[in-house]
Amino acid sequence: MTIESQLTDYLHQLQPQLVDCCVRLLQIPSVNGLHDEVHLAEYLAAQARALGLEVALVGEDPRRPNVIISTAPAGPTGLILIAHLDTVPPGDPDRWVYPPFSGQSANGRIYGRGAVDTKGGMAAALFALATLQRTPGALAAGRAQLICVPDEESGATGTLGIRFLAAQGLLEGLGAIYAYSGDDIILGHRGLVRYRLTAQGAAAHTGSRDWQERAVGANAVTAMARLLLALEAVETPYSSAPYFHSYRTVFTPGTVIRGGSSVNIVPDHCEALVDIRTTPEYDLSRIEPLLHTALARAASPGVSFEHTLLNYVPAAVADDRAAIFAHAEAAVQQVKGIKPARAVAGPANEGYLLIERGIPTICGLGPSGANAHAPNEYVEIEGLAEAALIYALVAHGLSRELTSSILKAIE
Repeated sequence: MTIESQLTDYLHQLQPQLVDCCVRLLQIPSVNGLHDEVHLAEYLAAQARALGLEVALVGEDPRRPNVIISTAPAGPTGLILIAHLDTVPPGDPDRWVYPPFSGQSANGRIYGRGAVDTKGGMAAALFALATLQRTPGALAAGRAQLICVPDEESGATGTLGIRFLAAQGLLEGLGAIYAYSGDDIILGHRGLVRYRLTAQGAAAHTGSRDWQERAVGANAVTAMARLLLALEAVETPYSSAPYFHSYRTVFTPGTVIRGGSSVNIVPDHCEALVDIRTTPEYDLSRIEPLLHTALARAASPGVSFEHTLLNYVPAAVADDRAAIFAHAEAAVQQVKGIKPARAVAGPANEGYLLIERGIPTICGLGPSGANAHAPNEYVEIEGLAEAALIYALVAHGLSRELTSSILKAIE
């Protein structure tokens, strides 16, 4: 029996455990900014140990650890599977068919916040590693790892996760897959810039003659509105960078806005957040002048503006000649019978941090599902097993690459 057949058979046997694990992961809330990830991390670590895998919990903050799961305690790493422990909030629970932390199974799906972003992929990756470890010859050289990081949903900064691990010398491999949902081979992603904008005006009684004649007061809210409209009017061309041709740099101003203190007081303060998604042509050095131009257009007597950079994630794309991409294409075609496209993602993620460190990364490949960041997020049960097999096949392929490298080094 071929190694591929053995992996397939073993995953079929493990599928009930895989489904149960996914359900339990969804039942442990890990909303960023509300729950520390430690409880989810400890459950995941216990499951990995029960499967006979090597486990380490490490991190700057013990309440927000990284979970490192390996098929072997040491050796060169071929495939790194990446998932993040935290989720976005569920929103209004009344908009969910099933409670967002129920992990309810129905109609071949498992529902819950984080199902595809990224607890479903996390479960699939865990059982892929268990399958690889127990299949003789599946990892001819080296090992495979699953690394689950905290605090991704706050802006993909990687401060507690990828950056910390890299600084500790705990991040190396021939290639990585971020375990998001999807069948395409995602080579990279658009960038992200976020600002906090503040407008400071002057308060006055809305019923006074002085305000009527504009002798006193300055409306910070309407001044901010002009600034937001000026930013919304910014237009950029479609990208000419490889793989980014369907994307433009897009400003979304006023995603959150606050201002004023009472209905009968001229508002003297307003704050707004701006989200900008960038293509490779628009790094921070090109975004800043566009912001300054909008600030100049929105200038108003008695109102001053300030802006604070909250997040900057550059657009990123991996070298498409790296071995992991060919192995992933072959695995998807073998398991699903489809030829996946090579593309980049609109949303940003931590893939850029891996690419910057010389690790070719698929920035999204995993179990089928839908509704990430929306009500009724779900992962397909069949998709869990398919993703686990795809991960295992890619890891098997990269282990052969390691074998070739070792033989060449010996020669």
